[in-house]
Amino acid sequence: MHKLAESRLLAGNIYGDSRTGEYIYLPGSELDADEPMLVYENNGMRKDIAMEEALRIIEKRSLKPAVHPVLGKNTFH
Repeated sequence: MHKLAESRLLAGNIYGDSRTGEYIYLPGSELDADEPMLVYENNGMRKDIAMEEALRIIEKRSLKPAVHPVLGKNTFH
């Protein structure tokens, strides 16, 4: 599960839940970073998180590939 979610995040896919307003995604500016920071959105608040924390949140909260209300399905357009 972790490797699949990690590869999808690195490909620009967004994980989230529209009911709870939670989303995790990799901004395009972090694409080639050695240790990319992802964005965790929760009820309008944004926080930078490391990949390990992102994967933990995805698993704990059962987040699935999602459509972000502003960004759409993919952060790399």
